[in-house]
Amino acid sequence: MALNRELWDKLDSYSLDEVDSALKFSQRLARENQWDLAYTQRVIEEYKRFVYLSSEAGHMVTPSDEVDQVWHLHLCYTRSYWEELCQGVLGKPLHHGPTKGGNSERVKYHDLYERTLESYRKHFGTEAPADIWPPSKQRFACSHFQRVDAKTHFILPKRRVIQIALGSLGTLALAGCTSQLGFIEGLFPFIIIAIIFIFILAAFSKGGKGGGGNNSGGGCGSVGGGCSSDSGCGSGCGGGGCGGGCGGG
Repeated sequence: MALNRELWDKLDSYSLDEVDSALKFSQRLARENQWDLAYTQRVIEEYKRFVYLSSEAGHMVTPSDEVDQVWHLHLCYTRSYWEELCQGVLGKPLHHGPTKGGNSERVKYHDLYERTLESYRKHFGTEAPADIWPPSKQRFACSHFQRVDAKTHFILPKRRVIQIALGSLGTLALAGCTSQLGFIEGLFPFIIIAIIFIFILAAFSKGGKGGGGNNSGGGCGSVGGGCSSDSGCGSGCGGGGCGGGCGGG
């Protein structure tokens, strides 16, 4: 299917970052999702492709969770979103609203997401990158997102906590096995301090490209609690504009 070159060129050249801003859109997006800047730029590119599909696919389209995080945050930049993107580039509004919930909505958005991936292939001639557009089963897996203030809370992936706990148990087991020699007994307090220190270091370690869509910083782009299997986002454009729904935020 031929690409609407005029529309894509407009979207491709459209920047979400304000030149004179000390905290640019991409930097805020990266910070709030714990993504590195390279991955963030890729997700922004995929957001533009989603916006393109919302106008050209001919059906409602549903973004991945990562793309939806860009959409959430962009909606907070009202002039950029409504005036520059919708009026200046699309020439019509692109609305975003919550899903109604329930099984019928879940099935609906599963189907729309699959159709979106299919339209992506047709329009762009390639598969959507899986690290940004995961399979629908993963996209709608049950997850619980919520806002967390990183200044007052430690944020640790459960996998890392398990790794630290297993390592700690191994150290304690070793201490128990050798304590009969009296060698480890004197070092036991230091072992405990070392374990706590490792835990704190892990808590302060930076995230990579992320992908959970959990906005932990300030701003409008935060995600509400709930199971994402009961959510979805849609946008479909007609002659009068675009409308749709999105769950989880």
